[in-house]
Amino acid sequence: MVEEKISFKRTLTTKDLLVYGIIFMIPVAPLAFYGSFLVPANGMVALAYLVGGIAMLFTGFSYAAMAKRYPYSGSVYNYVQRGAHPNLGFIAGWGITLDYLLIPSITYIISAQFGHELLPAIPIWLWVIIIATFNTIVNYLGIDYVSKISWLLFFLQLIVLVLFFVLTIRELAVGNVQPHVISLYNPKHFNFSGVLQATGIVIVSYLGFDAISTLSEEAITPQKSVGKAIIFSIIGIGSLFIITTVLAGFIVPNYQSLNPDTAFSGILYKVGGHPLVYFADIVIVLSFGFAGGQEGQTSVSRILYSMGRDGILPNFLSKLHKKFKTPFIAILLVGLISLIISLTFSVDVVSNLLSFGALFGFMTLNLTVIWHLFIQNPNKNFINIIYYLLSPFIGFSVSLWIFSSLDMSAKIVGGLWLLVGFAILAFKTKFFTIRAPQYDLEL
Repeated sequence: MVEEKISFKRTLTTKDLLVYGIIFMIPVAPLAFYGSFLVPANGMVALAYLVGGIAMLFTGFSYAAMAKRYPYSGSVYNYVQRGAHPNLGFIAGWGITLDYLLIPSITYIISAQFGHELLPAIPIWLWVIIIATFNTIVNYLGIDYVSKISWLLFFLQLIVLVLFFVLTIRELAVGNVQPHVISLYNPKHFNFSGVLQATGIVIVSYLGFDAISTLSEEAITPQKSVGKAIIFSIIGIGSLFIITTVLAGFIVPNYQSLNPDTAFSGILYKVGGHPLVYFADIVIVLSFGFAGGQEGQTSVSRILYSMGRDGILPNFLSKLHKKFKTPFIAILLVGLISLIISLTFSVDVVSNLLSFGALFGFMTLNLTVIWHLFIQNPNKNFINIIYYLLSPFIGFSVSLWIFSSLDMSAKIVGGLWLLVGFAILAFKTKFFTIRAPQYDLEL
């Protein structure tokens, strides 16, 4: 008896993928993270977002190129293994998986902290359990439900940002604040190493473009839609981040006067009072806990699904639910891991560990594009030089630059994580005497 083949449902359009990526990157993220970036960036938070956006845009071009040729789930793991080598693909995918496992946890913690401030009677640990359970159920039921919730929370976040923009423009119009570029460049406090340190954390805010590529097998026309959604999401979210933080600098140019723990709340209060602060806190709870965390769980479950399907990780991770067409075992596993991390570690500990895996994966992918689409391509015309040599080289170089400025704890934990990946790979390849297992995909 032949076992029935179960595959993902293809329901996502380019707009769905775009909104998914933008929601994963959380448009209101600066409202929660602004205070954390102020000190290392010496107030130049907008510059940190700009540097991160430039780095991610060139890397996004590399993603778009590979997504067109290999429209399968798995993101960096899929692209590097098929464009370079299966062994290298696993290490690159294993590296970025670390970030994806941590992202739901940090969003749960942030959401729970803001939720506890709004409703002190509900302890933080209970907030975490409620959010993690809800997200696991929604992911279990299918990508359609995740997409619907993404659209709803997308509009809620836009409302908050539009209110902030309009109220700030009003303050400018009546002369209460003055325009300047301190958030982008402050000659008195300029320290680019500090900006790079802040950018290392900012990179996580852009990771949603990678998440788009994990849904290739659930997109209607992945060869066209995935690449478009990736590029538009980076440009769109980067613009929002930069505008938001530039305007924040208008309201409070002396960043040292702000409390890092409540920095943006203080800025919102100056333009909109308690009602705007309260509304923003509600949206932050929903956006981080029930949008960013939910989509983080979606993405990492697809990467684990791809690794399980290839056989490099246990095969049960590739099991799809017969009714809902979701990798339900991977989803449940990620939900459990995220819950444990959220209840065990603080936001500072988790945030310091982020970005290592993503930057490692980005560097590997950019080098893969140079190797696969330029060096191995006999047609080295001007267009190919720009797209497949110059652009990925810039993406690699900027990612390496930011990577070198990461916190030492992130490098140590990330290095240990990669060692575990090498151990798994050594076992599966009989100490590198054979290639890593690879599933024969046919769209």
